[in-house]
Amino acid sequence: MEYITVSKWFETWLKNKYNQKSVFIPNGIDLNSFIEHKRELNKTKIRILIEGDSLSPKKNVDESFKIIEKLDKNKFEIWYMSYNGKPKNWYRINKFLSKIPYEKVGNVYEQCDILIKSSYFESFNYPPLEMMATGGFCIVVPNDGNVEYLKNEENCLFYKLGDINSAIHCIERLISDLKLQQHIYKNGLDTAKKRDWKNLKGQILSLYEKSI
Repeated sequence: MEYITVSKWFETWLKNKYNQKSVFIPNGIDLNSFIEHKRELNKTKIRILIEGDSLSPKKNVDESFKIIEKLDKNKFEIWYMSYNGKPKNWYRINKFLSKIPYEKVGNVYEQCDILIKSSYFESFNYPPLEMMATGGFCIVVPNDGNVEYLKNEENCLFYKLGDINSAIHCIERLISDLKLQQHIYKNGLDTAKKRDWKNLKGQILSLYEKSI
């Protein structure tokens, strides 16, 4: 049997735990669904997006909203997008987006400035890639499903799991440091372009042709 994986960490896991070789294919994104535009973070209201299932412990959505609790409600507008799971009664939310069809997800990212993603376990973590594809910024907990394409202070800002104050500092730093904004914005777009399915399809087709 031949194994194919879209996660680098899973390739290592198969080898180390089961002594099975696998072929890695990078996961991709359709950039036609995500329209890029540059964000301005010096405006009156900065829109933060939180994404994930509130009922899944690994998505760690509660932590994202604990970060929100510490932010000035007059300065930040909060959108929450979830396909499964509803807001808990203590979440501070300005807009809840439930079961958004995938073809409309890009439009949600385009309307937001910063994504907070607190999940600590993912096979592959799509939301930061999708946010970067639109030119937005990401404050993220590093995990096996995102570190293969995310780099701290290059295309995102990492904060340590459970460290609320660190996440707040990341947000404040991103807003105040125009040079950092530009750096992360540019590298985020470059990362998304490298993951465009158009740039990966040759590699994928070649692998399947060898298997036939």
